[in-house]
Amino acid sequence: MPRQTKDGEAGEKKKRSFAFRALKGACIALVTIAIGCGICYGLSILRDEMRESPVYRMSSDSLRLVKGPDWMTLTIRAEVAAGLLPPGFPGEFSLLDEAMSSRIAAAYEKCVWVERVERIVKHDPRADPDRAPLEVYLKFRRPTAMVRYRDGLVLVDDKGVRLPGMYSEPRLGAMHFLEISGVSSSPPAPGQVWADPAVRAGIRVVEAVEAKREAFRLVAVDVSNYGGKKVRGDTEIALVTVSKKTCIKWGKAPSPEAEKLDEKTPEEKVAYLDFVYKRMNGQVDGVLSYIDIPNMVVRRLPPATVTRVRS
Repeated sequence: MPRQTKDGEAGEKKKRSFAFRALKGACIALVTIAIGCGICYGLSILRDEMRESPVYRMSSDSLRLVKGPDWMTLTIRAEVAAGLLPPGFPGEFSLLDEAMSSRIAAAYEKCVWVERVERIVKHDPRADPDRAPLEVYLKFRRPTAMVRYRDGLVLVDDKGVRLPGMYSEPRLGAMHFLEISGVSSSPPAPGQVWADPAVRAGIRVVEAVEAKREAFRLVAVDVSNYGGKKVRGDTEIALVTVSKKTCIKWGKAPSPEAEKLDEKTPEEKVAYLDFVYKRMNGQVDGVLSYIDIPNMVVRRLPPATVTRVRS
């Protein structure tokens, strides 16, 4: 047989072999796709069935605050629980519905008492039937002080956000707060920042002295002369004691500008106060007329004598 004929037959065999392999590959691909589609469809049906299963169904009534911070009263706890879910929220939903986590988080974050939702954890009720299937971890706003406004008190957190309610005394459950007095501006709506620098300055001083509130017998932080509004050159902030006979002159409000003027830091001021109280065995309130922290001067009540106390 001529060589040319043999070469032609070999070429034809290669073409047929290539076509067969291509057809085989296409068939395998089609079968794989079909199986994959079938599996996806089956899983989709399975997910839908599991989503609708009574085991994974939850009632929105079960989304209640189980435990709150120590300062949270029963009234506030009820207010938080009642205000968590907005109107139109589904009465029932599936634990497997991923979109519900976002809706639940958004609902919680609309509550003024909640600063943010830290995380939402789901538990399979079949694995642990005694555990709550949905756990929402919240960070609540931290009540820090009460601002005197007219005949009432307004609660604010450490960032100056007003919290709900008007109060007749500086208490919230078992917690007792320092007042911030001398504020001339009106409080904002609950959930809004009180945009008054005097309020912010008062909060910073409250945070500095809160740990020593009882030892120093403090009841209020007076910011009425903030910025020298009443008497320029006098103390911008004063600490008011229980007897109201001893004025503690704090000096300038905490700020970068005050630090540039060599004003003592809040920590240094508290340390000096601590020194004075220890030096006098705690007998300060009603005994001294004032303590001038920036100048480290104390004055007794009449008969007036000036005593310089230095550390």
